[in-house]
Amino acid sequence: MVRSGGGHPDRTIPDPDAIHWQGQTNHFSWQAGYVMFTMEKLWRLTGEQRYLSYIQRYVDQQVDDQGRIPGFQPTALDNFLPGYAILFMYEQTKLEKYKTAATTIHQAFAHYPRNQDGGFWHGDWAKHQMWVDGVFMGQIFEARYGALMHDRAALDQVAGQMKIVLGHCRKPNGLLLHGWDESRAASWADKGTGLAPEVWSEGLGWFAVLIADGFDYLPKDHPDRATLLSALRSLCAGLKDVQDPRTGMWYQVVDKPGQAGNWNETSGTGMFTYLIRKSIDKGYIRREEYMPVVRKAYAGSLPKPCGPPMAGSTLVDCSSIGIMDNYQAYVHCPKETNTFAGSHLSSSGRASWRRGKPFRTSMRRVAGRRATASGRRRGSRRWRAAGS
Repeated sequence: MVRSGGGHPDRTIPDPDAIHWQGQTNHFSWQAGYVMFTMEKLWRLTGEQRYLSYIQRYVDQQVDDQGRIPGFQPTALDNFLPGYAILFMYEQTKLEKYKTAATTIHQAFAHYPRNQDGGFWHGDWAKHQMWVDGVFMGQIFEARYGALMHDRAALDQVAGQMKIVLGHCRKPNGLLLHGWDESRAASWADKGTGLAPEVWSEGLGWFAVLIADGFDYLPKDHPDRATLLSALRSLCAGLKDVQDPRTGMWYQVVDKPGQAGNWNETSGTGMFTYLIRKSIDKGYIRREEYMPVVRKAYAGSLPKPCGPPMAGSTLVDCSSIGIMDNYQAYVHCPKETNTFAGSHLSSSGRASWRRGKPFRTSMRRVAGRRATASGRRRGSRRWRAAGS
């Protein structure tokens, strides 16, 4: 149990080692890694020590005094994401054990399996498959590593992986299909193109976060920067065109709004809101064109975290699926509540709230309550068991 700032146990916050799939015990994978990713954003937005302390507790439970990571298994890109939190702790403390641990993760890419074009496999169990969400899992770590360690080759890898997945999966509308299979052997792969059938909200959401944050690390003189900025702008434009005009959210199958069975998906909406708002603030896209998109998305997301005070929030998303065979499989997969990926709603919402200006005062007050609840109350059993 984590202790809050006053030293009293906060029963709404779980031990970080409780963040994993039900029935599994490995804490060094994307589930905990993504929670730490959003905890850092909440720390930067609020300055509250509890977020920093939580990340450090998680990292210190994974990394020993010699910098070894017993739980790290370089068998899937999902397992690289917790390294992002290790790099954060190295930035904050300069302790050598964190640098050693991060370097171990970085060096694992040298032996990680690739397709003929250089694209990383999603995992050793997904041979020849490149998933848009997997690109985030590995390359957000590598981008931070490259910038922090002044490793230009690492940054070239990040840009290269992003360009490869864009080359395969980007549709004319700027959105990316869920994945591509070089071998065409997967049940979901088109036998001619190898492409997945649909644009999945959460998978595209992770890529949206990568392309939003990647420019924080990519040098301004990098030769691929202009290409990736163009892809970011196309993605934002494509998202604007398929936003649900009624709710302001985005759909489970992103570019088929209103199609039978499709539904508003929370976690992807949070990540798309983050991308667009950050792109506005960075000057990548036009404020007057895209701020209405952010306002609508944020207003539509506010009712989603719900429930009485101490009982936990409820976020409806679909965070534990692989690439599905067809549209019907995507829209009929089980909806989940209090999921790992839903945690990005807290940081995207709180970012918009604290920057604050586009929203009315009454909405800002509600946003503050909702975002705080969303950021704190991920410790319920229901959240830990997401995917069951």
